[in-house]
Amino acid sequence: MLKQRVVTAIVMLLVLYAGTAWLSPVMFAGFLSLVLLPALLEWGRLMGLVRDRERLAWVGSFTVILSLIIWFLLLPGTGAQEQTGLFLTSSLTLNITGVALVSVLAVTFWASIFYFLRRYPRRQEHWQARWRIGLMGLACLIPTWVGFLYLKVLAPSGLLVLVLVALVSVVDIGAYFSGRAWGNAKLAPALSPKKSWAGFWGGLASCAALTLGLLTWVHTEYQTLSPLTWVVLLLAALLLAVFSVIGDLFESMLKRHRGIKDSGRSLPGHGGVLDRIDSLVAATPVFVLAMVLLSTRLEVL
Repeated sequence: MLKQRVVTAIVMLLVLYAGTAWLSPVMFAGFLSLVLLPALLEWGRLMGLVRDRERLAWVGSFTVILSLIIWFLLLPGTGAQEQTGLFLTSSLTLNITGVALVSVLAVTFWASIFYFLRRYPRRQEHWQARWRIGLMGLACLIPTWVGFLYLKVLAPSGLLVLVLVALVSVVDIGAYFSGRAWGNAKLAPALSPKKSWAGFWGGLASCAALTLGLLTWVHTEYQTLSPLTWVVLLLAALLLAVFSVIGDLFESMLKRHRGIKDSGRSLPGHGGVLDRIDSLVAATPVFVLAMVLLSTRLEVL
């Protein structure tokens, strides 16, 4: 089992790096869609969709809504920014106001999810309807798609996408080891019995340490960062760590409601795609907002 998990993890990392570093923004958008498709189908499972026509309607609804967001908010014109990838040279301009709006709404959504997590298993009647779980799926996956594309356009090398994934991963790693060492007090026993307060604080500390290391590297090798930039990015990293935990617990809540252990079986040894990106979808809007605020200050981009 461990060998299977390691092999799958290595393959995922290689695919992520190749898709992020080598593709142009336009092709990266297609790459994101392919990655999110199984996650979308798994969310249909969390909704309780069993018939093919129900799943098709769910995927179609998501596609239509995402297309409208792209049309009205993200792609008002082309040609302003020339981006070059390995397989395609393309021009892509993103409406920063639209990206910020989507991210603000997503952060607000995740903050409201904290209310239901704290009261679980009470208050289930407020969210357990199929259509409401579907709306929550849209609120999770669409901002993730938008945010990743924005990060790719902002830094065509894929640096920001990889930094985001690294920050979320280090939260998970720090939480795992600190939880094993000191995890007696449980964080949310009704949702995830293995999670502890020690793991929570360990994840925050790990994320803060990596952020400080990255900022020190940028400050030393590329540009002098202002105190405001240091403070904003460090606070954003801590908030990112908190939201990543909320995302993990939220998926646990939905799986418990549906009576399943994993969201799917598409990743051997890891479960489904949602099981791997649950923390990432919650953390992405926070990171994107920080980049929207500070992108003009970061010359390294």
